[in-house]
Amino acid sequence: MKLNLLLILLFIIPFHAKSDQIYELIKIPNLEIYETDSKGIKYLIAGKNFSAGVGINSVNCEQTKKDQLKRKFSLIKKNMDFYDKKFVKKINLKFIVICKNLTVSDIPAIGFANPEMKTIILNINTKDKILQRVLHHEIFHIIHKNFNDYFSESKWIEFNKPGFKYSACSTCKEYFSLSPLNFTEGFFTDYAKTSVPEDMAETFSFLVLNNEYLRKKIKKDSVLKNKTNLIKENILKINNDFKFR
Repeated sequence: MKLNLLLILLFIIPFHAKSDQIYELIKIPNLEIYETDSKGIKYLIAGKNFSAGVGINSVNCEQTKKDQLKRKFSLIKKNMDFYDKKFVKKINLKFIVICKNLTVSDIPAIGFANPEMKTIILNINTKDKILQRVLHHEIFHIIHKNFNDYFSESKWIEFNKPGFKYSACSTCKEYFSLSPLNFTEGFFTDYAKTSVPEDMAETFSFLVLNNEYLRKKIKKDSVLKNKTNLIKENILKINNDFKFR
């Protein structure tokens, strides 16, 4: 009986110790390590539903079913393969949390970046195309925080048409759409119109995925061409080996 109890304790104690260590690192409870890749990124999943932070900094997310997790994780890893180990280390990204039904400040969210904790949280209850873009979008927020001097907001604003003002409301329903715009007029999505950082992050996400839509738009839209050029130039300052698709 004592031997059985000892074996149970030996199994449970390391698990809790690992969970506690994760909590100490990023201040989110109920997380488990799903995989650690060759770049040193730890992919974390919610062992249970979790809540972290308070007020405007509150984050809530739910445990993910294994069948959904497996397919979405493969998609996330495929997109992360775009970044090499050197670049990941430079931008100081350590953790990617995968869960479902993510809310930030009680508002539904697809992704969230916390550069201070070196962490990105992804909501896998998201269509594949959007999830891929959001991953790169949140990575740019990590980049922007750590290399703020490289991305001049005043210079970025000068690219926009005279009189344009950002909404300063990234959670307003009328500006929430991440769908690519047919008539861009300097912005890839309506969400890009909410603030300079969101505009930069949206531009980076389209630039990284580099599809036919982007190539067509920058040929006709000089504002978007200037924005993509600024992102390219400064990413290469961070890592001159960075390869855009």
